[in-house]
Amino acid sequence: MKFKLILCCIAILLAGPARLRAQQEDTLKLSLTAAEQRFLDSNFTLLASKYNIDIAKAEVITAGLYTNPELSYENILYNPENRKIYDVGYNGNNQVELSKVFRLAGKRNKSIRLAESGVKLSEYDFFDLIRTLNFELRDNFFRIYFYRHSFDLYEFQLNSLKQILGAFREQLNKGNIASKDVLRVQSLIINLSAEQTNLLNEINEATTEIKTLLRIDASTPFLPEWDHNEVRANPLANVTYMELLDSARVNRYDLKQAKEQIQYQQLNLQLQKAMAVPDLTVAATYDKQGNFTRNYNGLLLSMPLPFFNRNQGNIKQAKSQVEQTRVLYRQTEDQLNQQVKQQYELALNTEKLYDGIDTAFDSNYNKLIGEVRSNFLRRNITILEFIDFYDSYKETITQLNEIRYRRFLALEAINYTVGKNIIQF
Repeated sequence: MKFKLILCCIAILLAGPARLRAQQEDTLKLSLTAAEQRFLDSNFTLLASKYNIDIAKAEVITAGLYTNPELSYENILYNPENRKIYDVGYNGNNQVELSKVFRLAGKRNKSIRLAESGVKLSEYDFFDLIRTLNFELRDNFFRIYFYRHSFDLYEFQLNSLKQILGAFREQLNKGNIASKDVLRVQSLIINLSAEQTNLLNEINEATTEIKTLLRIDASTPFLPEWDHNEVRANPLANVTYMELLDSARVNRYDLKQAKEQIQYQQLNLQLQKAMAVPDLTVAATYDKQGNFTRNYNGLLLSMPLPFFNRNQGNIKQAKSQVEQTRVLYRQTEDQLNQQVKQQYELALNTEKLYDGIDTAFDSNYNKLIGEVRSNFLRRNITILEFIDFYDSYKETITQLNEIRYRRFLALEAINYTVGKNIIQF
């Protein structure tokens, strides 16, 4: 009976881990490319941010509008000579004035150029948002993919150990095995269950984030559809740090935005200087009989005299903002250089670690399991030693999945840092 129990345990443990698959027919499976396209088409944050560009373009229209002419009309409310209210007759008086403000010193054109620069800032902000959210999307995609592989292993081991525990309890009642063997299996189940729960929480967290990014219903199961084995080996082989840095300087929209901010503030300074020049008001006036002559027609020209207010405060503020944006641009550029260097070295180290793993590791490990089985059948090792070996196998496989995840995250971090998908996978 004990020998049959041992064979049963071996059959359970060596059956091989089965992939965790959603049984619901409505499970949504998306490839990485399909997920990215869905993200661009339906993400609420992107759709809302895109309206900022339309808002900025509307500012260009507003800046290009001319000031409206102003028409005023005045009539006598009460004529004491004939005691008439609102006298519109011959003896009454009314006055009409048509005026128009003309903006001088090129204020209109400067306002248009400033608004156009604002459009560029909104566009750069939008594209940088795409870069950031797309990185989050791919990170969660990879995390779910590799962590589910580890979850499968936990699921297999727990199911196997629970069956073994049931068989061990029967044999314990019959007095064929010691209680310490049962306790050992129970301890393994508790530890594995705790680890599996932590891993499941991480999978659920990543799944929630990716569902939010892709606007997937919370109740719809999601599975990434991808095969990491199809990615070419050593994708950094022909990539250098200087190439990455040059690409980042061209493609990073936050750097473009920081540079455009300098242009924006320079245009704002020009506008503020122009605002120091008073605008000219031109008006045509008709006065029926309230002036020195009846049916008076006059031309009015008016302009504020800039003795005290010459927009000094706004001009000084604009100058400081120009210098501030120049400092911030240099800071952004320096941060970019550091980020590219850091991510490049991180990716190289991760790739070196990954390359050090034998591609035949999985198959060799399976062969090793076979040897352990033979030794177990020859009773060279105990059932607990066999289980300990399988626990070690679990640790190794989960660590390998973590290394694979970190590898692709490091490669994706290079694309994120550079602002372009230089590394394709």
